[in-house]
Amino acid sequence: MYCGFSSAHAQDRLKKQDSLKKILPLQREDTNKVKLLNSLASTYYQTNKDSIYYYAEQAVQLAKKISYRKGESRGEAHQAAYYRMQGEYTTAVNKLLHSISINEEQHDLIGAGDRYLDLSQVYKDMVGATSTLEYINKGVGYSQYAYNLFNGIHDTLGMVESLNQSGILFRDRAHIKGQEKYYDSAFAAYIKAVSMVERSGINRGALSKLYNNISQVYNEYWKDYKKALEYLLKAEELNRNAHNLNGLSFNYGNISLAYTKLNQPVQALVYSRKMLDAARQLNMPERLRNAYNSLYTSFAAAHHYDSALYYYKQADVLDDSLNNVAKTNEVIALQTKFETGKKESEIQRLHTDSLAKNRQIAFLALALAIFILLAACMVLLYYRIKKQRQQIAGQSKKLEIMMKELHHRVKNNLQIVSSLLSLQTYKVQDEEAVLVLKESQQRVQAMSFIHQRLYKTESLTAVNMKEYLTDLAESLVSSYGYTNDDFDLYISVEKEMLDIDKALPIGLIINELATNALKYAYKEVHRPSLNINITEEDTKLVCIIKDNGIGIDEQQWKQQKKSFGKQLITALCKQLRAQQSLVVSAGTEFIITIPKQVA
Repeated sequence: MYCGFSSAHAQDRLKKQDSLKKILPLQREDTNKVKLLNSLASTYYQTNKDSIYYYAEQAVQLAKKISYRKGESRGEAHQAAYYRMQGEYTTAVNKLLHSISINEEQHDLIGAGDRYLDLSQVYKDMVGATSTLEYINKGVGYSQYAYNLFNGIHDTLGMVESLNQSGILFRDRAHIKGQEKYYDSAFAAYIKAVSMVERSGINRGALSKLYNNISQVYNEYWKDYKKALEYLLKAEELNRNAHNLNGLSFNYGNISLAYTKLNQPVQALVYSRKMLDAARQLNMPERLRNAYNSLYTSFAAAHHYDSALYYYKQADVLDDSLNNVAKTNEVIALQTKFETGKKESEIQRLHTDSLAKNRQIAFLALALAIFILLAACMVLLYYRIKKQRQQIAGQSKKLEIMMKELHHRVKNNLQIVSSLLSLQTYKVQDEEAVLVLKESQQRVQAMSFIHQRLYKTESLTAVNMKEYLTDLAESLVSSYGYTNDDFDLYISVEKEMLDIDKALPIGLIINELATNALKYAYKEVHRPSLNINITEEDTKLVCIIKDNGIGIDEQQWKQQKKSFGKQLITALCKQLRAQQSLVVSAGTEFIITIPKQVA
């Protein structure tokens, strides 16, 4: 039983319900009254599903009367929740589809995303103990559609909920023999959602669900029951603090399973009974079925086979009831659609028979002539398109060869320029001029490496950044007299393939910053090192160039407005719409952040 927790929360809920009920009669029949009715419906989710429908129906009728479409949509969603709790899944789906049509009509993308998640949950409930693949795939499809919708409007809360729902359905699919790999998909979805919550601080209430669901993967897939308990006890604490009875019902069932696997049947029975108590308070058939299954498993583990058999039968009866309701409703819906279509066909047939025979013959003759003409046109069009495709294929091949040749020639020309600059350094006596020529040679070399990669690979417009940066960095390190034995070079690239329009400016920026480090950073360093990292995040690429040198003077760096290298970096960052930052700590670290729509 839940003692103080349950009664305290129940009192808060009753106070809110009483407050709303007192305000309700004083309201005019306007949008505010619809909102109050929908709010009242939402307060009964964990206690009385009949009250959900009662207030939601009033909200829907009033919203229709005053043409308040958003309120109508919300009321329909509450009614769908009622039918889902009843196990009347077809009605729930129809209600949600109607609600979504209103959301989309009103351009309410958040509301539409929430309803797609509700649809996914209906199919999750329909899966039940049968693991029907068709229902699982539909549920996954709706949850992923919701994720894309939320992602398009940068709604982190919605994305987290969508990932959690996808993970739940992937786990259902993993229960099917031969589909165990979907546990990995479920775990990846949960971990991604947890990361989004922790990074953004948004929707921290979802952590209880995510911890609970992660524990199921540890329980069922990796058999790490102690690790599962760690996550479950954290989830239980969060749900208890939030007075979330529905979430606790899931926690208790999974904690019971973990204790069963750890051969602690007494503890397992304690939590199975807690789950049954929660399911009865919620009055949800689907949760009650799962509680019976949990008790069956716990009693069997404790060798109380008479009790185990009792709860097994209870679960089996309830499971059959839920599945039969769903199947019956689907058959009724399909039959209604069939009868409607049949009547429409009969009306069309009677209308056609009423036409005059001569008009029919004339129409058919004209149709035949048009069909023959169209067929002839289609044949001619087919041969013309076939010929054009052959020509395009030939031109495409020629263009590919020309592009490779172009990249080859550009590379050769850049190498000639590099060689001329190298020769010129031998004729110039001024050390500063020699240094300028050497840096110019390195910039030319950086561009040359790009074109060298392009003509040697299948891709004509994308560059393998890891290979390119490795060539570039090794060339720079060697040119300043370092070897692999006395210099540590680390290169890490997450997004390996990058368009040439972005790869070239990034390469030139890294060339300038690496050259600056090799020239000035290592004068008093015993073992110099250079780290070049390119990481990919949700909306941006992050380039980090870090050395372990003596550290740059930040003020002096900011004031170097006449330095060609500094001007080049600034211009290239502006071209990429990138932001640059500098951190001086145990060396110098440059961070270049590039928006993904550009990268």
